[in-house]
Amino acid sequence: MAGRKVAVGVKGMTHDAPPRWLESALLSCLPERDRDTISGDLLEEYREEKLPHLGHLRANVWYMRQLLSFLFVRSFGGSTMRASLSWMSIFTALAGVWLAVMENVLKHPGHTERTAIAAFIVFQALATVLFLMGLGRAIFRTIVQLGAVVVILVAASALIRTFHAAHFEGFVFLIGSALIVQGAMAIVVLGRGAPWKDLLTK
Repeated sequence: MAGRKVAVGVKGMTHDAPPRWLESALLSCLPERDRDTISGDLLEEYREEKLPHLGHLRANVWYMRQLLSFLFVRSFGGSTMRASLSWMSIFTALAGVWLAVMENVLKHPGHTERTAIAAFIVFQALATVLFLMGLGRAIFRTIVQLGAVVVILVAASALIRTFHAAHFEGFVFLIGSALIVQGAMAIVVLGRGAPWKDLLTK
């Protein structure tokens, strides 16, 4: 009988907790020294205040907002260079999406190849942001750095073609310049902390 009560109690506590993946994501973006304290405080507020008044769905949304705030601080609250890289990556990701949409609307010759390049730009930018949020390991950092080199080469090639074209395209100059800056910053910021040593030891 006692065993049954314990089982019911454990089930009730599990039911009164946020989804496990949300808790795991929160722990992954917190410094190790703060994990128990912050996660414990959030869980207590979730159970005692948010869940009774908001219900499961809205309480989970509240918990998600807390998680996003910590992710934001981790990605944008560090050094000026790190924050600048995050914002630049978001800009180039949006630019890549815009380029892909325009290529598929206009469908000029070669639009398929240019759409693939735009998709790579979006992937590289988002991968950079995710790594800055602490969601990537050493091997992921190396992949992002290599992608940054490719982005720089692609952007430089686009700028050279623009300068030699009959009609100067301002949006190509703007996006190409942003990509070169983003790529260079990614190489510098992600290159700190001896990545190759980390890669060999993990």
